[in-house]
This record gives sequence, structure tokens and C-alpha cells, in this order.
Amino acid sequence: MPPLPDAPTRRPTRAEVCERLLQAAALLFAERGVPGTTIDDVAARAGFTKGAVYSNYASKTDLVIAVLERETQAQIDALRAMTPDGSTPVSIQGTLDELPQAVRRAYAPYGDGTADDFALMAELRSRAVADDRVMAVFARQRRAVLETLRELVDLVFDGRTRDVTGLSADSLARVLISISVGSAFDAPATGDVSPADLMGDLVAALTRPERPTA
Repeated sequence: MPPLPDAPTRRPTRAEVCERLLQAAALLFAERGVPGTTIDDVAARAGFTKGAVYSNYASKTDLVIAVLERETQAQIDALRAMTPDGSTPVSIQGTLDELPQAVRRAYAPYGDGTADDFALMAELRSRAVADDRVMAVFARQRRAVLETLRELVDLVFDGRTRDVTGLSADSLARVLISISVGSAFDAPATGDVSPADLMGDLVAALTRPERPTA
């Protein structure tokens, strides 16, 4: 998770204020947890007054939900960036040959901040368990990630996911999400773990052309 950039010297737009508040809140939630973070803390980290927070978010719960939606959208955007270019026809094997590296590129930005990113998502998940309103958004957002990945898998494998990998598109999407989350969870305990490399290696193994038996 990158550090918060310096505050702009000119008067920021409302969109810029919101983005800066969400960045600050995400960093603080990962560092201190949601219960340990106050609205004053978020305002101070973002370089604004508390009034700037309440002008955009009615409560800390609203801020939590906005951070959750922002983080989910970043994941969905990364997945959509992997969509093959439809302007140039390619064979399914040609697409699959390029897929492992595409996976590594898509998840590479999360590599350095894996532990922090997981700390944030774990905190948001914990908050969802304690608050039905947050849980409703959390469930909807996680389904959106799964559906986006499942659609991408179906597209890349041209509807032949089970034929190529032995798994359905839904199962493969769930496996990839589990690996991403699991490697992030273990990173603080097991050392440097790159979800990008791990997922790329898995995709490469699943899509490796079948070798003829001797």
C-alpha cells in the first residue's frame, strides 16, 4: 500500500478531497484497525479538518464502506486490465501462453504492500462481521470480484475452462482468489511471498499443453 502523497498546495476539488480521505483512512485502518482509528485521525493524516470528513461521510461506518468499495474497485480494475485485446484474433493456446505473465503483471502492484493490503481487507472483513450494514456491502463487493474473475476466466479459456484445466470457470476463479488471499495472509509469517508469481505459476501449470505419454 503506497504512502499518502503530500497535500496539494492549491484548493483541492471535492473528488480530490474524498480520494485523499479514503487513502488516509485505508492506511490508518491497516495500521491501527477500524476501532483504533478516529475521524480526527483520518482528517489529520489527510491534511484536512474533521469538517472535511463529515462534509463527505456522515459517519465512520460510511467511511469504512467507501474504503471497502474503493479497494474492491481497484481489484476489479486490475482484473479487467488482464482482458485480452479483442481487436486481434488469437488462438486459445496463444492466449493461454501469454496468460501467466499477464497474471503476474496484474498482481505485481500488490506485491510490496501485500501484508498491508491484507491487513486492511482483514480489518474490513472483521468490521463486516460486527456490522450488518458493512457486511451487506462486503458480501456484494466480494461477489463482484468473483463474478469479474469468473467472466475473465470464461473469456480467456473461450468457454473451455474445464477442458483445459480440469476445473470449471467458477472453481478456477475461486481457487485464484483463495491463493491471493492465502499468500497475503501468510506473508508476515513465511517471508517474502508474491501472490503475482504464485498465481502466475499456477496458471502456467494449469494451462501447460498436455505432453504425450511415452
